[in-house]
Amino acid sequence: MRQGRARALTFLARRPRVGLALRTALAATLAWIIALALPGAIPGTYPYFAPLGAVVGSYSTVRSSVRNSARAVAAIVCGALLAVATAELLGRDLVVIPVVVFLATLLAGWRLFADQGSWVLTVGLFVLVVGVEHPVQYAVGYTTLTLLGGCVAVAVNTLLPSFPLAQSRDALSALSTTLADQLDDLAEGLRRDEPPGPHEWAERLSSVAPVRESLRRSREETEESLAGNLRARRYVESVREQHVRGVALGNVAVRVEELTELLVEALTPREDEVALPTGLRGPTAETLTALAGLLREEDGTDADRVALREALRRLSGAEAAARFTTDRDRQAAGAVVTALRRCLGALDVRDPEVDAPDEEAFVPTPWVRPDTGGPRPSGSRPGVLGRWRARLRRPRR
Repeated sequence: MRQGRARALTFLARRPRVGLALRTALAATLAWIIALALPGAIPGTYPYFAPLGAVVGSYSTVRSSVRNSARAVAAIVCGALLAVATAELLGRDLVVIPVVVFLATLLAGWRLFADQGSWVLTVGLFVLVVGVEHPVQYAVGYTTLTLLGGCVAVAVNTLLPSFPLAQSRDALSALSTTLADQLDDLAEGLRRDEPPGPHEWAERLSSVAPVRESLRRSREETEESLAGNLRARRYVESVREQHVRGVALGNVAVRVEELTELLVEALTPREDEVALPTGLRGPTAETLTALAGLLREEDGTDADRVALREALRRLSGAEAAARFTTDRDRQAAGAVVTALRRCLGALDVRDPEVDAPDEEAFVPTPWVRPDTGGPRPSGSRPGVLGRWRARLRRPRR
């Protein structure tokens, strides 16, 4: 019995869409039953608007469910009021339809409605065409019963919340594997007697940006699932660990992209001259392989970190002893070593208050997306999600 329940939970964790479908079906059924049980002519005439509201308000997290339900209901109220007011002013002639469509299309672009703005146009037309005999009654039924269904959807999401931890874990694993594969490809190119040409480099390189973006979306959804969740405290430590790992991998991804550009430029033949000296290729390839091995380990053992640290030490010694033809070559080699040290710093889990600093590691400047950074206005307070994220950034005691 317990094994079956565990398998079912694992199945749902790996397939969040199935869990969302089950919650949506439950919310729609409950909303239909409640609407049929309500007294009055409006629920008896338009009970189908209640399950519609439940479908509209069913999202993967409690916070997104509340947000989108409120936006949809606001758009529905706006469309209903627009249709009723325009019909009262212009009558029931044909001219009222293009006027309502024109005004509703303009209102649908209001930022308040976000992606729920299409309900303004939909409801406006339905009130004019379907509810032509009783437009006010139809509009009241549409808005109130949709609101009821949205409340039911929020209640179901609150009682049966989802935590996309497995999805976020898979995204972390995918980014780690992508970065490790790219590092192995770079190391293989360095070990060859003749450096690969530009076309061969292009075939070897992986695209990190889409995988990193997928991880960012998964992390945001996982962190958002804490807001309004009755069981959030049970999972906050797991979310915090994924948050820390995601920030580290995001930093490493930026450094790996820098490394890729540097090495491709340094190893692309230019007039029978290679910018990276032959004596540095072996130690650089060894360091790249050690970094790839550390990335493939989810927790990263001490042996993996020691291997990377020793490889970096040998690379630093080789770089200091190397003879360079031009200052540009020396700068390129130094940039490669610095980028690798920053990768080690991003993946280092030392406690700065307890452990001595790693001489081979540079703590990188955190990479922040331009559209999410910047100070908060004076006097403003962080929202619920902002407070949860602040808790996730605190070190564990």
